[in-house]
Amino acid sequence: MGVWKPIPGETPIDDISGLKPKWVTTRAELNDVEARNIRKAVMRYLVSKPSRRQARFTLEWCYKLHRQMFVEVWRWAGEKRTTKLNLGVPPYRIDMDLQGVMDDLAFWREEGEMEMIEQAARLHHQAVFIHPFLNGNGRWARLLANIFLKQAADKVTIWPEETVGNVSVIRDEYLAAVRLADGGEYGPLIGLQRRYTQE
Repeated sequence: MGVWKPIPGETPIDDISGLKPKWVTTRAELNDVEARNIRKAVMRYLVSKPSRRQARFTLEWCYKLHRQMFVEVWRWAGEKRTTKLNLGVPPYRIDMDLQGVMDDLAFWREEGEMEMIEQAARLHHQAVFIHPFLNGNGRWARLLANIFLKQAADKVTIWPEETVGNVSVIRDEYLAAVRLADGGEYGPLIGLQRRYTQE
């Protein structure tokens, strides 16, 4: 059992030794400090269309994005995990698999045949599936896909983060869609992505 009781589909928080704000003792306090840090990353990338130089979609930049999202909260922000989790690929595959996603993304962009919203959904899913970090993978993957959408199409997906991040019908629907995508059925996740994406 983690320090905080995990909610379904979440990576348990078993070790808080890397927590920077020592006054944080509850899940609500943790959620609050993480949300404030994430808002800074959102402002950096989504207020205006990010350039290819600003958001490079390289392996190194993917880790940098996670660090920007959580640097004020966790000492290990932006560091690839070295232990097995209840989700994700084995640690030795993280770099290789994440680089494969970046290569796919470059191919999809160049080919231009796949609809942008499907590209975002596939990027989002594959990033979550790899699960490179000890925590924050879902929020990182959703922001990663949003930065891609903003850069490519000047639109973003407005996920109901408070609902997706807590026990709710929407979270259940989201997790079910992600699990179907694990088996190659992307329709439900693309549908959710489309539902919450601005026109």
